[in-house]
Amino acid sequence: MRVHQVCARLQFGDAITNHVMRIHQELIKWGMDSHVYAHETDKTCAPYNEGEQVYARKFSRKKEDLLLYHYSVFNPNHKLYLAARNKKVLIYHNITPPRFFEKFSPAIAEVCHKGLELLPRLKDCDLALGDSEFNRLELVEAGFKDSRSGVLPIFIDWSRYEGLYHRELLERLSDGKVNLLFVGRLVPNKRFEDLIRLFAVYKHKVNARSRLIIPGSTWSFEYNNLLVRLIQSLGLQDSVEMPEQVWGVPDADLLAYFRAATAFVCMSEHEGFCVPLVESMRFDLPTMAFDSSAIPYTLAGAGVLFKSKELPVLAETLECLVTDETFRTTMIERGRARLADFSEGRMSHTLMDHIAPFLT
Repeated sequence: MRVHQVCARLQFGDAITNHVMRIHQELIKWGMDSHVYAHETDKTCAPYNEGEQVYARKFSRKKEDLLLYHYSVFNPNHKLYLAARNKKVLIYHNITPPRFFEKFSPAIAEVCHKGLELLPRLKDCDLALGDSEFNRLELVEAGFKDSRSGVLPIFIDWSRYEGLYHRELLERLSDGKVNLLFVGRLVPNKRFEDLIRLFAVYKHKVNARSRLIIPGSTWSFEYNNLLVRLIQSLGLQDSVEMPEQVWGVPDADLLAYFRAATAFVCMSEHEGFCVPLVESMRFDLPTMAFDSSAIPYTLAGAGVLFKSKELPVLAETLECLVTDETFRTTMIERGRARLADFSEGRMSHTLMDHIAPFLT
């Protein structure tokens, strides 16, 4: 049987790209004739193209074929989805509310607005999957049938975390300081400003021997400059590491940051899933996170959630997470238990459970 996946973009290191390609590999393993179609393919995405069937041409519209449509951004390929006669499964990765981008990029804000406006028009499908319960509920709110919806979490390539790490970087960061880590694209919805302000209170009032590490790919130089100015105004130039990379931080560096970290702290106000929360569990990092969007669903009790950003209170709570061995161990053990839900075997079964009715 033929299965076609359609997505907006294939980009090396991108969580949705990894998800698409892992589904592709699972389908091939099950004997399916699997194809992937992207509106754009990043030039850095060569590792995905090698030996894989990735096409730019239009896919077959036969009724007996299955179409998996990944929706994460407004894109012209939605016309292919609407016109297709295939059995359809929509996989929703969420679209960030435009308000977060209006100050920095009205054009991006408009794309997000169009994406959310289009969502209800995509409801004519056989099954709608969110990669988190938060996303599934957003689909239902947009008019998709509750009875024809489900959750398919993001596939995570765990072999990536067994690779070589940057030894010199790890040695430099292993100097006895508390290393607070957050990983993510440098975008406004992740509220890096709030994280930097929390760290300022923690360093100046609670623990002077501390460091904040915020590696992420660059989105807007204007937003990056805002963060740099904030760091300077708070006197944190020597205490914040913000290695900016246009195409993302190299895996070897990222592994070193996770290995060196003492705790993971997230102040983000909008996430569709937030893969770094799961990555932190892989490295036994206790986590504190703002209770917003998909974050409580992804953590599922494996982290400290807070609803109010009272910085002095959060700084003291963070110190407990760092120094209280009982509290710290409890949160690490909860992370290990939650991590099992994202194992390759369990994810493969979840995917099969969802699409088995269509594989006839």
